[in-house]
Amino acid sequence: MKVFPIIISLIMATMAPRAGAVENAVHVGRSAAGQLKFQINFPLPFELLPSIFPGKPGYATGDLGIHANDDEDVANDFYLLSPACDLRFILAAETPGMEVWNDTGSGYMAIGGAFYIGQPFFDTHPLWNLITGTPGNTYSVTLKLHDVNGVYSDSEPFELSFTPVDFHPVLNLTQLSVQRVTLAWTTDANGWILESCTAPAGSNWNTIANLPSLNGTNFTLDLASTNAQQFFRLRTP
Repeated sequence: MKVFPIIISLIMATMAPRAGAVENAVHVGRSAAGQLKFQINFPLPFELLPSIFPGKPGYATGDLGIHANDDEDVANDFYLLSPACDLRFILAAETPGMEVWNDTGSGYMAIGGAFYIGQPFFDTHPLWNLITGTPGNTYSVTLKLHDVNGVYSDSEPFELSFTPVDFHPVLNLTQLSVQRVTLAWTTDANGWILESCTAPAGSNWNTIANLPSLNGTNFTLDLASTNAQQFFRLRTP
C-alpha cells in the first residue's frame, strides 16, 4: 500500500489567518455628551482573503463586524447605548476597487448611502469586497455612524483599511492504520473544495463529497486508503 502523497493547488489566493485572537469588530458606544463613538481593537489593515461568495469577485470577508458596546469604559468616555437609538453607518469615502455591499445584498453602497445597523444590542456583519487589488497594498473605506432617531449626534468619520493577502492552505496527512488516513487543513480555507486524482499532472480531478469534521481550528476528514497512488488538493470555487 502507498501512503497518499499530497499536492496543494492554489487557484486563487487568500483568506488568511487573522492575526492574534482579537475580536474582529468595530465596537459602538456613545460619549457622556451624547455623541456616537467607536473603538477599533483589532489590527489594521484587515486581511482580505480571496472571495468565496458567489458573484463577489476579488477578495471579500464578512468577518469584520459592527457590535454594540457591552461594557462601559469610563476612562475613555465610552458608554452603553440607549435602546431608543436606531443606527446606520454612512459610507463617506472609499478607495478605487474597494466596495461595501448594501444591507439587502443587492449591490454596492453608493457614497453617502446608509447601511442598516438597528437598535442595541446589534451585531451586524457587512460584506467588505475588494474587487481588484494587489497583495501588500492598502485599500480603505471611510464611515460615519448616524442615529436616525436623533438620540445621539453623529460620530466622527473613521477609516477601515484592508489589504489582500495570498493564502496557501496546507493539507496534512496522518496515517491512522493500514486502511485509513486523515486529512487536515485550516478552517481559514472554509469553502475550498477538496479534490483527489491519481496523478498530479492529470486533468481528472474528482471532488471528495465527504463532509469534514471541525476539530479546533482545523477541518479533518478520515478516508479509506487504497492500493492506488492518490494525490489531493484544495481548490477555491
